[in-house]
Amino acid sequence: MIRWFLGAALTVAMLAGPALGAQDDPRLDALFQRLTTTQDEAEAQVIESFIWTLWLDGHDDTLNQLLAQGTRDMQVGDLDAAVDRFSTLIDMAPDFAEAWNKRATVYFMTGRYDESIDDCMQVLAREPRHFGALSGLGLIYQSRGQDAEALDWFRRALEQNPHMSSIRQRVEVLSLEVEGEPI
Repeated sequence: MIRWFLGAALTVAMLAGPALGAQDDPRLDALFQRLTTTQDEAEAQVIESFIWTLWLDGHDDTLNQLLAQGTRDMQVGDLDAAVDRFSTLIDMAPDFAEAWNKRATVYFMTGRYDESIDDCMQVLAREPRHFGALSGLGLIYQSRGQDAEALDWFRRALEQNPHMSSIRQRVEVLSLEVEGEPI
């Protein structure tokens, strides 16, 4: 009952705020503050979902349609089409951080790590708290065998969202490998 109430209260609070562009939405500050302080995993999941909802909304039907089409292309494995759609989206709305993040993901999936890093850095220039891009950089560096760099990026991601259990597990393993001691 308490979790239902918590979710309902967060929903009302989110809907009550103004809807501005993606990473510039003023509600993000409060959401990140709560995300980093809550000990309740259910609450953290709700907050993370709201953050992603704000990040994914281009507040323009054309932008949202391109993002959705590119995401579908990714899901069905048409990665060239996904890159094309996300590149078009970036050309149309270069400040839309999630367009850069999606293309970074496709680049990672295709092993184009340098391009993925460049796009992740574009995401972080627009939204420094983007735990998806931060953890993505960790994955890239870990894939390259650069474990110290990966560990640093994973830790930065956890500073923004300490509730990412898979990233926490990676930090635990890498901290032993890189530093010889657990976190």
